Amino acid sequence: MQNMEPIPIAPPPAAPHNPQPVPRCVILHVLDRYDTPMDTFRVWRHYPRRPTRDPDFCIRPSDLAKQPPIMLLLHTVQDTFHSYMEGLAPTVRRLMTWANNGQTTKSHEQINELVHDVLLADDFNPKDLIDFEARNQNAKLDQAIAGSALRSQFTESSVDILVPSGTVSRPPVSYTIPGLLHRSITFIISEFFTGPLGHLVHYSPFVLKQQSASNREERLFSEVYNSDAFLEVHDYIQKHGLLPPGQEDCQLERVVAAVMPLSDATHFTNFGNAKAWPIYLMLGNISKYVRAVPGSGALQHLAYIPSLPDSFKDFAAEHNTKWKTQKSQILTHSRRELMHSIWCHLLDDEFVYAYKYGMVIRCIDGIMRRIYPRIFTYSADYPEKVLLATIRDKGMFPCPRCMVHRSKLDLMGLYRDLQTRVKQLRTFMVEKVKAARDLIYRQGYGIKSQQVEDRLQEFSGVPTQNAFVERLNLDPSPMLAPDILHEFELGVWKSLFTHLIRILYAASKGSDDLVSELDKRYRLLSTFGQGTIRNFSNNSSEMKKLAGRDFEDLLQCAVPVFEGLLPEADDYRLRKLLYRTAEWHGLAKMRIHTEGTLTELEKVTTELGKLMRGFRDLTCSHYDTHELPREIEARTRREGRKSAHASTAAVLPSSSEVSIPTIVPKPTRKPIKLNLFTIKWHFLGDYVEYIRRFGTTDSYSTQLGELAHRLIKSFYRLTNKKDANKQISKKYNRMNALQSVDASQIKSEKNEADAAAQDNKTHYISKSQNQHPAKVNFLPKLQNHLLARLLGQKFDGDTDEMFTNEDRYTVRIVNNTMYRVNTLRVNFTTYDMQRSYDTVSRNQPFIMLHSPETEPGTHPFWYASVMGVFHAQVQHIGPLSTDLAPQRMEFLWVRWLGIEPGYKFGRKQAKLPKVGFVPDCDEMAYGFLDPSLVIRGCHLLPSFVDGRTNNLLTITTPTEARCIGETDDWCNYYIGIFVDRDMLSRHFGTGVGHTNRTGAADIDDHDNDDDDETMEDCSGMGEFDSMVEVDTNSSDESESGGENSESDTDLSEGDNGYDDL
Repeated sequence: MQNMEPIPIAPPPAAPHNPQPVPRCVILHVLDRYDTPMDTFRVWRHYPRRPTRDPDFCIRPSDLAKQPPIMLLLHTVQDTFHSYMEGLAPTVRRLMTWANNGQTTKSHEQINELVHDVLLADDFNPKDLIDFEARNQNAKLDQAIAGSALRSQFTESSVDILVPSGTVSRPPVSYTIPGLLHRSITFIISEFFTGPLGHLVHYSPFVLKQQSASNREERLFSEVYNSDAFLEVHDYIQKHGLLPPGQEDCQLERVVAAVMPLSDATHFTNFGNAKAWPIYLMLGNISKYVRAVPGSGALQHLAYIPSLPDSFKDFAAEHNTKWKTQKSQILTHSRRELMHSIWCHLLDDEFVYAYKYGMVIRCIDGIMRRIYPRIFTYSADYPEKVLLATIRDKGMFPCPRCMVHRSKLDLMGLYRDLQTRVKQLRTFMVEKVKAARDLIYRQGYGIKSQQVEDRLQEFSGVPTQNAFVERLNLDPSPMLAPDILHEFELGVWKSLFTHLIRILYAASKGSDDLVSELDKRYRLLSTFGQGTIRNFSNNSSEMKKLAGRDFEDLLQCAVPVFEGLLPEADDYRLRKLLYRTAEWHGLAKMRIHTEGTLTELEKVTTELGKLMRGFRDLTCSHYDTHELPREIEARTRREGRKSAHASTAAVLPSSSEVSIPTIVPKPTRKPIKLNLFTIKWHFLGDYVEYIRRFGTTDSYSTQLGELAHRLIKSFYRLTNKKDANKQISKKYNRMNALQSVDASQIKSEKNEADAAAQDNKTHYISKSQNQHPAKVNFLPKLQNHLLARLLGQKFDGDTDEMFTNEDRYTVRIVNNTMYRVNTLRVNFTTYDMQRSYDTVSRNQPFIMLHSPETEPGTHPFWYASVMGVFHAQVQHIGPLSTDLAPQRMEFLWVRWLGIEPGYKFGRKQAKLPKVGFVPDCDEMAYGFLDPSLVIRGCHLLPSFVDGRTNNLLTITTPTEARCIGETDDWCNYYIGIFVDRDMLSRHFGTGVGHTNRTGAADIDDHDNDDDDETMEDCSGMGEFDSMVEVDTNSSDESESGGENSESDTDLSEGDNGYDDL
């Protein structure tokens, strides 16, 4: 039986295409609600107000594939620039467009683009390039852009900050900081609504719902435009949105523009001090799947923040009488002032007017609408959050969203911590900040003087006027979005992983044996997917140059790697902690949530807090942990630099003095304990409510900024390294302008997976016959398999006893030849109703399929290792044949794995499923499989504590039944259910895009023994319309390179929350 999960398609239209506006006189607020029809996933939209346009009306199947089309931001401008481009020879225009496409590497794709789009173009004429000179053409292009109507181009401005004098007798002095390169926010918003991305803009918010298998309605959370925040703001604008004086009778449709800034400082290179601090701008009305595609045009560059010039120190020293004693305070204060002075400049009068009265735009569909921009989220790491919220870094109250005291940061997950987040929200103290600034600028008090501290210290404030409060009267705290990259992957998890390395050193009495074993285990792990799990080639314990994605990989594979390295009691706590940590991470990063999964995330957050505190107090206290070798080296270097800097002020000895070599003592190892009194640990408690209000974390992740950094870094390599930001802004202007010439610039990258995803067939396999025919030495089993499929029998994994020799003789393989290919591409529908694919090869051989077993308590999936991928021409003769003509059939040769007998696993136990190869003495150890039954590839993690064996397969020489280079087998494997969010949803039974899912609770009702524990999360999903493609041109190498939670309400103030551990 094939997997028949529906392929995701565009949702039913919510409104007729390009409807004619109907004028009406509204006296009361009429709510013209509208519900769309239910789609194949039982999902529908509830519009509180009937939409005038549905941007998903024209969605193509390829738009839902793993690699959606790359769309460029286009607009048509009839001005001097357009005239200039029309005057260029076609050959020059094409060449300049290719040269300024934002790509600086000579990749295969770029060379192909040069050949096909430029050299082989019908209007290409080499004579047009006789006098061509790139520098001159770029200069002319810049001049044309500067004189054009492309008002969203970068312009250069300067900003002023006040420098306090330090005395009452002298007024503060204004200091001008040049080099702010910026664009107009209102014109960027206008381009979003008028350019080709305007076809993807959602004007009307909606509530996304799904009908469960039990016919219960459930709210879904995914995009910003179906979030509570968008619904509330949209409703407010319809009822109370202001209109300009004299236009009170305006009947234009009112639309909210969800503005989402993102800023993140970065270094241009790995070495040196060259850096950039860009501010990006996104629109929440556009789908996050489009915004996540580099080059889509949905993430625009807004500004490049300049640094304080070196000359500022001289200026401040001259004009502030207390510079020598307050140097660091003045510099810190001036940097805060610079940030908010820049945002005051960006929030110009035009934006403030649009914020208050709206801006009238003729949208892409030709309809005039009044657009009200609103700032929904601001994505930044903690140092920038501190700047934006105008609070002290690591102050007494360090959270930019609530007034939690720093002594209570470790209570994350407890009831009283939740009460603090709800009842003690942070608000900007306008009057107290004004009073503090008056003391500094008019009365000459120091920035850290007691008089100033008396007004600000009680809420960890700083004497800086917040730009968002000043310009928009907007409290900045609610907009500061959680940042899972810096707060968890590079924060909480990195800190925990680092401390686990310290524990391993301590457990081995200073030896590195356990750490070496850990590094060895990580290196033995296989890769998975298209970069989902990368190769751990270096020593993981050293953490050299690891990015957030690398720490994510370490977490997703951590449970079996750390297993058995510590004594039994500590090992149990650690494995449970690692499981819950990976579970929290997987749930927090889901791209679509249901009310049920958000409730589970809430429970897991509470459980994680309980387990982490218990691990700190009950396990970490057993070990005398000290700095790691790399931490000692880093501290020594810091102290050395500090000492060298201090020595420059000392008097050097005369040449007659004898220099005695200084003996540098061996650095001591400082003790370090696991620290939960950190703001990043506290932030984990904010995720559930923020997702409920603004949508899932991938909408506002700072990882989007990390991807966008690639463009400015690539531009930097093309500069002369002097005034780099200005040169980068010019290159960005050129790229945007050249992409606006005509609609022919829209490109769509298609591959075989996308083509297969659009096909309604259950699978696709290449017809190539270029490979060497495989030896037919397993004919009886193969004939059984093929005959069962030809007769339409349902797959049950056992066909050997069903047919006689006479039956098998009716199956003929034409010419006794079948063809083997190297890779299998499995396309599947993801939990968030998108299309993706896995590639299966000799290096990534593991697959999963739905179990045909129906007995209560059985695991919902079967697992296998693919030894070969084949196709052949097969003829069925005999009395049961319905077609004597040869037909092409595809099949997989597999080695089966089975669930480990007697092993209990699941969410309640916090244990991964465990499987092992069926012994080769079993008739069912090997078999054949219809590729259409494959759900997707899966990641298996060796159970290192169980070791390796030859008992499962007695052959000790290399064989196709094992991965390349292996001569024995791991006794058992763990299923990597945390490898990605789709795999997590399948094993938890929560995927919206997984139809006929059984749900995790079903298996818990059928325990296999008398133990009180039950398997809570072993149930899987329903059937999948899994589409399979076999690539014959690839090499053997892969293409990829809670419950059990504490009850907070029962905890007293003195509880630590781990009494049952």
